[in-house]
Amino acid sequence: MSEEKDFVSSDQIKLRLKKSYGQLDGIMKMMDDGRSCEDVLVQLSAVKSSIDKAMKLVIAENIRQCIDGADTEKLQHSLDLLLKTK
Repeated sequence: MSEEKDFVSSDQIKLRLKKSYGQLDGIMKMMDDGRSCEDVLVQLSAVKSSIDKAMKLVIAENIRQCIDGADTEKLQHSLDLLLKTK
């Protein structure tokens, strides 16, 4: 159970989520300022990409923690592919 808590507090994941939070706050300000729909959508797309990357990091970390005795080179290659996918 403590491993899961350590995992959730991963600095890399938390940093990415904080950036996403900041982007969302900026989008709300853009909407309040009456910015164009296109501008808002571009920023929403950026947030979506950031959240997707955070999700991939969560999945990759979970795989690293859960797989025991696996071929580490092959596992790392698979994780690298996962993190590069959209």
